[in-house]
Amino acid sequence: MDAQGAVQHLYRWRFRVPMGLQRTTGDESWHDPWNPFAIGALYQFERVHHLPVEGGSRGMDGLPTLIAHALLNARKPDPWPWTWVLVTKFPRPESVHVFIAHRGWVLKSLANTGILKGTPDGTWPVYARDPHTAMAGQFPVPISAQSVDLYAAARSAGYALPVIHYARYHHAWVRYEAYDDPDIRWVNYFDRGRALHYYPRADYGFPQSAGCVELPKHAARALYALLHYGTPVTVAHDAAPGRDPFRKVALSPLPPCLTYREERKDSSPRSVHFNLVERHVLACRRALSPRRFSLCQKEKKRL
Repeated sequence: MDAQGAVQHLYRWRFRVPMGLQRTTGDESWHDPWNPFAIGALYQFERVHHLPVEGGSRGMDGLPTLIAHALLNARKPDPWPWTWVLVTKFPRPESVHVFIAHRGWVLKSLANTGILKGTPDGTWPVYARDPHTAMAGQFPVPISAQSVDLYAAARSAGYALPVIHYARYHHAWVRYEAYDDPDIRWVNYFDRGRALHYYPRADYGFPQSAGCVELPKHAARALYALLHYGTPVTVAHDAAPGRDPFRKVALSPLPPCLTYREERKDSSPRSVHFNLVERHVLACRRALSPRRFSLCQKEKKRL
């Protein structure tokens, strides 16, 4: 209790956590009803107890009566270990890292995020999963401003050209092409229609998708086996996990000059947006090793 008589809550990890996770989950954010880590824990609880996977009217506040009553009277233990997914865009190549409590970093893989910043930075909990699904939508194909101007001039001059609809997407000119993929495997939805999943590509490690985080086949299958409902997924523009305290596998540390700030105007019960902001200047940064997908031998045997 503070000097004004208000109750102060103190949260402590029950296991050793990497530096990047400590900075992502600042003490002040735990008091926010939109905290994605707290909402992820709620989703995990709901799934374990066979309840609808949903938040309250204001995140952790305004929970449905059924869920609030279950939280007060729950006795069933959680069968899943605490898990965190970190997606890093820079330094290249783009990668996915998985941290599990009491085990450390267990998975690293090359990945693809969305073109033209189609995968925003932030943290969201996994709210739906499917081993096999179909995806359809509109893919933004980048177009130069000169091409748009030339097309408009030709149409104005009376040339018989097919109708092409150009649009602005994240400050770039694009034209949309419809896609309909009926065979998307090992899907973990975390931010509206964005998900971690397998998608066949000639190469990985740079933006190629319409907004999802794509992984190679073996990595996506291993990732699906490790994740569960409520797993927080952090997408970071320029960050990487710290040294593994369990297996002594050196990975580049999260730059201490970066911290997370919530963007409340963009938040909703299933989409909590955080942006990376600089706190102070770091004199030196260690670059992420560009080694390809690796999985510890113990995890390979288990899968």
